Amino acid sequence: MAGRLAVLLVLVLLTGCGAFGGAERQTVTPVPVPEQPQDSRAVPAVTENAVDARRLATGHRRATRNRSYVLGMRLSLEWGTQIVSFVVEDRYRYQFRTEIINKNYTKRVYNTRNRRYVYDERAQGAWSATRRPTPVRELLDPDPARLIEAYLATNVSVKRPRDGCDTCPVILTATEPPAAFEPADNYSVQATVRPDGLVQSFTVSYWDRSRKARVSYEIRYSAIGETAVSRPTWVRKRWGNATDNDPVLSDSQRRAAVG
Repeated sequence: MAGRLAVLLVLVLLTGCGAFGGAERQTVTPVPVPEQPQDSRAVPAVTENAVDARRLATGHRRATRNRSYVLGMRLSLEWGTQIVSFVVEDRYRYQFRTEIINKNYTKRVYNTRNRRYVYDERAQGAWSATRRPTPVRELLDPDPARLIEAYLATNVSVKRPRDGCDTCPVILTATEPPAAFEPADNYSVQATVRPDGLVQSFTVSYWDRSRKARVSYEIRYSAIGETAVSRPTWVRKRWGNATDNDPVLSDSQRRAAVG
């Protein structure tokens, strides 16, 4: 793929938590994200007629840092579709679920500051409760900010509210693929950007001629700053009333379905 940069995009289907979401799996497609500048706030990412995709991605990371939210992602490639969902209270307290459609695969994670609970159907129905909590950013695969930077690195149209509303979102659209995604047909990208820099929704769709397959991503944030995470039912069923610090919790395996 001469002249074509590769960006790791994981196609994941996820159901539950009222959103679609993204997570682990293989992926495909373009551009690695360059080194991020120390501070990009001096120059706005969105001007009257142009978008700086790198600054927009940086602003999105900043706007989601240390905030609660629900994130849903639905990603499709030639091998199928994956749905991913995150319910995030803070960087260490969250729920995650991913499902690959028609592949009989589901993974669930409940993370706290003291422990990480996992049910992974791919690992022969493995359950685990380890003392190795993982920050939510390490499960963001694909990372929405990387997709924003990659897919908006092209000519972008900017639609602002007619009344000049300072608290209303800006709509970005693109119909020309970046060079890294050529050859591509029917390229379409749309993003809704809040005044605080958070990209609340992001959709991508195009036909990848090199793979002879349609590529699509749909990403949505909701309940921003209003999300709390409680111990999920599947954890209570497996480990009962054991607390995160309970010594009886240990890595274990059980082949069983989860409701």
